[in-house]
Amino acid sequence: MTISYSFRLIGVLALSIGFLPQAFGKTDSLAYSSASHVNALLRERSREAKHYIRPTLWISNFGTATQALTSRNTVAAQNITNRLGNYRFAQTNLGFYAPIYTQAKFKGNDTTHLNTFHLLVTANLLNDKPQFSALTEQHILYKAGIGMRAIWAFGSEHVILYDASPFVTGDRYNKATTRRFLFASTLVWNCTPRSVPGFSFRLGITRTFLLGNRFSLPMVGFRIGRLDGKFYFSAQFPRNAVLVYQPNPKISVTAFTRVYGGFYNLSNSDSLYFGTDSVIQFGRTGLANGLRLDVRASKNFSFFLSGGMAANNKIWLYSSSFNQGTNRPLRHFYDAKTVSTPFIHVGVSFRFGKAKNSAGNTLMYDVFDLNNTIDPGDNNDGPGNGEIRRSGKNDAKKIQYRDVSDLIEETDLY
Repeated sequence: MTISYSFRLIGVLALSIGFLPQAFGKTDSLAYSSASHVNALLRERSREAKHYIRPTLWISNFGTATQALTSRNTVAAQNITNRLGNYRFAQTNLGFYAPIYTQAKFKGNDTTHLNTFHLLVTANLLNDKPQFSALTEQHILYKAGIGMRAIWAFGSEHVILYDASPFVTGDRYNKATTRRFLFASTLVWNCTPRSVPGFSFRLGITRTFLLGNRFSLPMVGFRIGRLDGKFYFSAQFPRNAVLVYQPNPKISVTAFTRVYGGFYNLSNSDSLYFGTDSVIQFGRTGLANGLRLDVRASKNFSFFLSGGMAANNKIWLYSSSFNQGTNRPLRHFYDAKTVSTPFIHVGVSFRFGKAKNSAGNTLMYDVFDLNNTIDPGDNNDGPGNGEIRRSGKNDAKKIQYRDVSDLIEETDLY
């Protein structure tokens, strides 16, 4: 055996040993190239990215300036107004959602044709502080709830969302007697016709307390412009209307009007109601009109600053004895309003973990938009569309292989 033959034999044995794990292990049995090694790494990574929606936690603070209350010119109404004094409110909102189940099925050869089902758990904790200058002890109202939501995206055009947000509400002034269970929910269908790029419409129904009472209302909305485009306009009754400008993937500027409000049990220790009720109900609503700056500082963190004028501010007081035996929207025994007043609204959002690629998938963008604009807890105050980045390129169409497109993270493209 010559030396050269020995070296050749050793080389063949070495190559054979190197390929043994590939021949008998769990990896693909096809001939391997550098590209196949990359694909193997991506497959390993796919075990970590199971969902398209990332767990998200956000916190925000909203507050208005102090204004005088104006009520009806009756003796009873004026007595309550004098007992309350001037009015302002501050609100702290903590929200969270996380996917617990995701199913995805490809339709056809184009990886952007993807039918998905998402099941999420949601949570919300809110402190609402209506502050009345004449009261010696202020009422701190709260909402706390854990809910579920399901989102089904199918047919390259349709998204259906159902959100169930049960919550407990009460007044920290007297926790034991004011605690009450309420249930808010929303069912909405969003359609983005493929024949009309940059347009979508929504229809649905919502059980909401945003207008200071208990209402079941229709939802109607539309959007003009792509969610990942430079400009788009979106309006949906009864929640909001926004005009969004996204100069780059990191920043968006929004001109908006949105409804805010709530419905709570309130201790009657102040004797605001002349009857025997120890607990009454307090409702408030208004329109926030202003500008909002969102900054996507990183793939895991974003924040916003917002300000403007809070208009159409109204409050109502209800009592159970005054509304005995009715399940319809409540009749109030007192109502008042204020003039427009400045407000400040700030917040931060944190996203965790990994997500499957959704770049260029407009149907998935509709999923994100519905998930973020219809917030858990019925507060109309969500984390914003931090998962939808402004882009002039359709990154997903550049990736032809289904197994690769499904594994790359959306945030890798930032």
